[in-house]
Parts: sequence; structure tokens; C-alpha cells
Amino acid sequence: VLACYYIPDFIIHCRSGKIYVEAKGYFRPEHKRKMRAVKLQHPELDIRILLYSKSKQNIKWCDRYGFKYAIYDIPTEWYYE
Repeated sequence: VLACYYIPDFIIHCRSGKIYVEAKGYFRPEHKRKMRAVKLQHPELDIRILLYSKSKQNIKWCDRYGFKYAIYDIPTEWYYE
């Protein structure tokens, strides 16, 4: 079994706990596989994706696999959840 580690790009500390933010410009297939694996192994983590481009393909991927996402900027609401 291959051991992997996940270090998020940002961690937001808010009232409900921690939000792990992964910032993606070009969302490579290997990164998508890694994000799915982390989510499957740790469903208790609130992992969100910050997309740097409005790619329909990446938006559909986030929706399909249950990742909350934002485009360009971290929404202010994320800080106050």
C-alpha cells in the first residue's frame, strides 16, 4: 500500500471547525485522483476547492464528487461558517 500525505494550500479556522482549501489553476488528473482519495479516506474533513478559472469541466467534477468550490476568490462566508 502506497502511503501519501495531504497538505492543503490554506486552512480556514471558523466557528464550525476547519476548512481545508485546495487552490487549483490547472486541475491535473492526478490531483483530482488525490483529492478524491483524501475525501474517501477522511469524509469528516471539510475540503473545498478554489478554482482559478471558470472551467465547466472542473465545476462539474466538484459537483459530481461533492466538493464545495469557489472561483477566483475565497468567499467571505467561508470565514464565518
